Formats: sequence, C-alpha cells, structure tokens
Amino acid sequence: MSTWLVALVLLPIAVVLVVGLVALLARPLITPGLAAIERTRFQRCLARAARGDAHLQERQTEAALRELEAAFCLMIVRAEPRLADQIPRHHTGLLSRLLSVADELPSQRVRLLALAKVDRLLTRRSEMQRAYLQLRSRPLRDARRLQLERGLRRNARETRAAVRELVADLQLISARKVAYQ
Repeated sequence: MSTWLVALVLLPIAVVLVVGLVALLARPLITPGLAAIERTRFQRCLARAARGDAHLQERQTEAALRELEAAFCLMIVRAEPRLADQIPRHHTGLLSRLLSVADELPSQRVRLLALAKVDRLLTRRSEMQRAYLQLRSRPLRDARRLQLERGLRRNARETRAAVRELVADLQLISARKVAYQ
C-alpha cells in the first residue's frame, strides 16, 4: 500500500520534470529548423523579385507589378537575425524598381504618396523587427514581446494595403499609357 502512495506522489513529479526537460531542450532544437523555414520564405520572395525583373526587361509592366507586389517579405523574423538585416535591403530594392516603373510612364505624375507611405511603413517595420529580435531571449508570453508581435502583424496588413495601392496606381497609369498610344 505504501508503495502505491509513493508511486502516486512520484509519478506527477516525474512527469513535470520530463515535460520541463523537453521544454528546455525543444527551444535550441527548434531554432535551426525555424531559421531554415525563414530563409526559404525569403528565398521565395527573392525569386519573385527576379521574375519581376525579367518581366520588366521584357516590357511586361502588368506582370512585373504583380510579381514585385508579391515579392514583399512581411514575415516576422524569429530565429535568423541576419535575415532581419537583409529584408529591409530587399524592400529598398523593390521600392527602387517600382520607382523606375513610375519614371518610365508618360509625363503624368504617379501619386508618390503611396510610395512614401510604403517606405514609412517599411522603416517602422524594420525598427520593430530589431526590437523584437532583441527580446527573443525573453519568455514567449512576455508583454513587450507580444505587443511587438501584434504591432508587426498590424504593420504587415497596413504595408500590404499600401503596396496594393501603389501597384494599383502604377497599373492605372500604365493602362492610360496604352490607351493614349
């Protein structure tokens, strides 16, 4: 009887210890896999940008704009700090390509307010991403970390909308160019 009592007391303690050890070991084991997934997602965005460049070379503005719009990488980087430095440079290149598309359009002026808005949102995103990575050693339920994650998600929605607006402006102007010719 006493053996059963000891077993009933020790079993929950053993389960808690095993779960605790798994939790401690899981984070270092999951991080490389998460970093690989993040790199793969970024590589897909780079490939979309390359396809957009190819369409620009072929003077297929509509297809290029679709690819460039899809090439924006608005994921939350959790495991790969170098990626958080590469993504803003990638976005700068995309904005440069979109600006070159706008420059090739006829004398009508593209509303560059959308471009400025996208640039502002991407700059803010980069700042939030850096702050988020500085907090990655904190617990997952840390209030500041959760607040930054919500801010990054909100920023991603706003940035997607602003990029869509910019691309729609460019598509509208390029359609007018075709209509005038």
